[in-house]
Amino acid sequence: MSGRAHGRRRMARVLLAAAWLASCERPPTAPAPGTGSPSRPTTDTALRNWVLQPPVTSEERDSPCPRLLSTAPNLTEVCCALGLADRLVGRTRYCTYPPAVQSVRSIGALNDLNVEVLLEIKPELVLIAGQSRAITERLSRLNCPFESLPDVSLADLYTTITRLGELTGRPLTARRLAEGIQADLATVARRYQPASPARVLLVLGALRDPPVGPTAAGPGSFYDDLLRRTGHVNAAATDRPFAPLGLEFILAADPDVIIELVPEAVDRPGGDADARRVWGRVGPLRAVEQQRVHVVVGPEHYLLGPRLPQTMEALCKLIAGERHD
Repeated sequence: MSGRAHGRRRMARVLLAAAWLASCERPPTAPAPGTGSPSRPTTDTALRNWVLQPPVTSEERDSPCPRLLSTAPNLTEVCCALGLADRLVGRTRYCTYPPAVQSVRSIGALNDLNVEVLLEIKPELVLIAGQSRAITERLSRLNCPFESLPDVSLADLYTTITRLGELTGRPLTARRLAEGIQADLATVARRYQPASPARVLLVLGALRDPPVGPTAAGPGSFYDDLLRRTGHVNAAATDRPFAPLGLEFILAADPDVIIELVPEAVDRPGGDADARRVWGRVGPLRAVEQQRVHVVVGPEHYLLGPRLPQTMEALCKLIAGERHD
């Protein structure tokens, strides 16, 4: 299988969950080795988990809302962050957070849809992440109303929140949620003020051994938005938000920091040390030499959803030289 095809399969598996297909000013500090002392924040305010603590306004608690079927993990989390968990009548097998949604009927996944369950639960609105003509045509044939919501850039997150608020009778709650996420991103940015910008390569999945070109987060992706808003530079100069990179390109770019985002620990059981070993086979890279190759584990870090501030904090800690728990 080519590196390009492999990258697409991994993106599909992760970002949507049958596929895990899917800020603010500056980040936490602990400069790169040899750049000086980290500037420590005077306070350590915990980030709010908006999925578990939805900011529902009292006047909208009883607003009428359609029966919802969410077909992507990030949309399931946005629904819960709007206080709509009890309006979810269906989900995919990949929508597992918050844990309470696992009691909601599963339709399988969009690529192996259980039509019987879909017809039984009678959703009044099906939520789709991104654009897929095959999916929308199938739902149209089944007479299922649907809404396609963008899921690539940071701006898309706010668009999705606003649109879902309009569709579900919770526009004020949606505004609160969007403002809360923006404030949390700004908090993370203030905590991690880089002494100097780092050139960071973010790759989706563990680099294969022997190495083949990985799929990287490029300009236009929400990861790129986070890096720029925290004062760092995206080392992946691609023409698409998510695209495979050649190993020769990576050697020429020679990023200061390489971060692998992996869904589960089993994808990189040896952690950072194992990642450094494999990346060392690519060739002479300063990130390997300076031990600045890191792994961030968790499916939530693939999602453009309400827990994005936590992802931003995890990335910033590693870039700053702090250990991410």
